[in-house]
Amino acid sequence: MKPLLRGHFHQAFFFVTLGACGFLIAKADTGPEYLSTIIYSLSLLLMFGISALYHRITWKNPDHRLLMKKLDHGAIYILIAGTFMPLAMKGFEMGTAVKLILTMWSIALIGIVQSIFFVKIPKFVASLLYLFMGYFMAPYFPELMDTLGSTPVWIFISGGIAYSIGALSYGLKYPKLNPTYFSYHEIFHILVCIGASIHFLVIYSIL
Repeated sequence: MKPLLRGHFHQAFFFVTLGACGFLIAKADTGPEYLSTIIYSLSLLLMFGISALYHRITWKNPDHRLLMKKLDHGAIYILIAGTFMPLAMKGFEMGTAVKLILTMWSIALIGIVQSIFFVKIPKFVASLLYLFMGYFMAPYFPELMDTLGSTPVWIFISGGIAYSIGALSYGLKYPKLNPTYFSYHEIFHILVCIGASIHFLVIYSIL
């Protein structure tokens, strides 16, 4: 039996995101900003929405449950790629931004293929794949600091750290706490909410 609070946090954040992203998109001024914020917003809604559906509903049909699991895992890669789009558009000149965005979405596509055909790999391995993609842009952070300033980049990194701790908690299945109500998976979901909130605030502030 899954903990009683499984999926509640992501369900709540889906509706929070639905309202917040409207303000984010309205703040965009240019075509690239509109495009990047819309894709980012959709990726955020997709991840929280699919996660809520997968974890809140008890899928009794094994095939349906497996399908939702694949969608849930694939949506994480989409969110990672979507999150970096507004950052790349604001932090780099257009040519560099496009190259980075295409690279991130190529990695996301590989991750989605893994989620579909190799969804049963150990949780720790899946967590490492998410972390690899999330930290792919780390070498570019000094350049981002030059264009955006050090404060928003460091705050963005703190959001990545929250995601990372959550991924490790998920991968290691620790701590168990009270499996009836709240366990390691709920900690993972809360840290995802924290990381997503931090990244949203940074993206909103740099537009």
